[in-house]
Amino acid sequence: MKNKIWKAIYFIYLIILSGFILPSPALENQTAIGYIQNSTEDIETIFRNNIPLQDSVIYTQVPRGLVVSLDSLIFFENGSDEIIEGSKCLLDIIGEILLFIDKPCIIESNTPKNTYKDSCYRSDWELTMVRAEKIADYLIKTRKIPPEKIRAAGFGAMMPFDDNVSFKGNLNRRIDFVILNPNNTILP
Repeated sequence: MKNKIWKAIYFIYLIILSGFILPSPALENQTAIGYIQNSTEDIETIFRNNIPLQDSVIYTQVPRGLVVSLDSLIFFENGSDEIIEGSKCLLDIIGEILLFIDKPCIIESNTPKNTYKDSCYRSDWELTMVRAEKIADYLIKTRKIPPEKIRAAGFGAMMPFDDNVSFKGNLNRRIDFVILNPNNTILP
């Protein structure tokens, strides 16, 4: 019961803060003439300025690009593969950012061991694959992200969050939005 109350408070917070502002048309014009190169730093700034959950987001710059990590409980109940209705406004914000930056994105789902036991799946890997696919499908269908710009991958418990990164909560249970390095033009 306490968990449901916190989720309700969290989603009310999301709704209140979802009055986000993407870069203005003037910024889009500057982007078109090369003012912003959509470097990994620029992309991180766009996410930071538009994602309302700053304490719940981990940004990691890696050679392949920018990884934006969010707790999967924002999007899914334990063991469930159905996107929580209240989290769709956050996915809408992420979708708008992806359209704006026009870079390929890989959605990677991760979970702690044995999360699948609360589901109809036979493994954590299977559960995370379906979750990543459902987020990708949502972004393609509702935000009109071109299918060739998005991929889904599930890792189950195979990719735990590094111990050298400070974070709050259990981010072994997470959804990563990996924005590929601007030098990468083709999805794997």
